[in-house]
Amino acid sequence: MNLQKLDLNLLVALDALLTEQSVTRAANRIFLSQPAMSGSLMRLREHFQDELVVRVGRSMVLTPFGARLAPRVAQLLASIGEVIATRPGFDPATSDREFTVVASEYLLAVFLPLVTARVAATAPHVTLDIQLRAGDHEQRMQAGEVDAALTVSGLALPGHPVAPLFEDEYVCVAWQGNDRIGEALTMDDFLACGHAVRSMSLYHSYTLEERWLSRLGHRRQVALRAPTFDSLPRMIVGTELIASMQRRLAEMSAQVSPIRILAHPAQVPPLVALLQWPSFRDSDPGIQWLRQLVQDTAREAYGPPPSPSGAAGD
Repeated sequence: MNLQKLDLNLLVALDALLTEQSVTRAANRIFLSQPAMSGSLMRLREHFQDELVVRVGRSMVLTPFGARLAPRVAQLLASIGEVIATRPGFDPATSDREFTVVASEYLLAVFLPLVTARVAATAPHVTLDIQLRAGDHEQRMQAGEVDAALTVSGLALPGHPVAPLFEDEYVCVAWQGNDRIGEALTMDDFLACGHAVRSMSLYHSYTLEERWLSRLGHRRQVALRAPTFDSLPRMIVGTELIASMQRRLAEMSAQVSPIRILAHPAQVPPLVALLQWPSFRDSDPGIQWLRQLVQDTAREAYGPPPSPSGAAGD
């Protein structure tokens, strides 16, 4: 390997250029002047014999070669950062390390409080930066900006290891004063009722329940959309609407809202909560500790995890 042909400091500039697709934004990202970034781009184009980014109209876009290069450069820089940050071991009692944990809205509500309590008890100086999953999740995982992700199968990223944590099932909830619904909810009742549903985002356009209903040939009547699953029980109070959600979240909601929990008539397959982490951080002692803590927390709260092959997902 001949590294003399390319100043490795240019890799940082290359990553910024491929990510931002703008000389100005790339310069601001790594605190360079715009002329210096333009010079870096010229050297990179000469080295790779490719334009990397080109102007199309009023915007800059990646060339096909630049698009192929972008994730590889991001992962390479993340690996270099991992090597530089490597320490002989990890002592949770004394470490002041910060871990970034990305979670789905559901797992943020029902499971992460158990994890944070355990971290506070065993690693008092560790900081958890907990964030909701967003559209750039895959890019951030590839770049090493995420230490662990709590998700569900069906939303797990390819190419990174996963560990199943626990299962949950879909149920229906109705206001306690909803006389339209009896002790049990039939499929006819389900389809005749108006439904409150969670609004889907650009990066999460379906739920397991919706996919299952579509497979069965059913289509429900959507009367209300809300931004989060945990807001649905509050939205249906005082109405004849029903909502579908995960049982554990429904049970939490029933403690503060006057709702009834009913078996889902479509018998939707269970979803499986998963822990995922960057593949290139598999041997990081700190990540290993965090993974074990999360898995131990799930096992103590919910019992042995399901088999990976049984993960249906959301």
